Amino acid sequence: MKRHWIGGLAGLLLALILVGCGAEGATGQVESLPPDELKKYTEDNNQAFILLNNTEDEKERKDNINLVEEKIKSISVKEINAKSEEMLDNNLKPDDLGLKDIQFETLGYYEDGTLEKYVSLRDVDYSSEDEKQKAIEKFIDETTS
Repeated sequence: MKRHWIGGLAGLLLALILVGCGAEGATGQVESLPPDELKKYTEDNNQAFILLNNTEDEKERKDNINLVEEKIKSISVKEINAKSEEMLDNNLKPDDLGLKDIQFETLGYYEDGTLEKYVSLRDVDYSSEDEKQKAIEKFIDETTS
């Protein structure tokens, strides 16, 4: 009986490892990164899509992530929340992560560490939710083609 328990635990552990490995390099989704990993990512990649949230409201943050995920197909987007504990505890600003010239609540496109374009995710910048979704879709289409 003890062998079955150990075998089951080993199988579960293997499944969790495989799921984690598969999700890490996945495209078409938003991956949240801690500040040190995001800084390394922007330094190591010629092109990067960065979602910069700035909220203590987890629902608002998830809404922004979901909105972007609905529009991306095969690109990888990295997300950082400027109001996360890691950012606040270390008194970090977006500039500290290599995210220069970007505004909060935006999806930015970087080439060689330089912000090329961005699109706002703030509701106040659009007359309707549909207009906002179209702007995000247009931004993604223009930067990935």
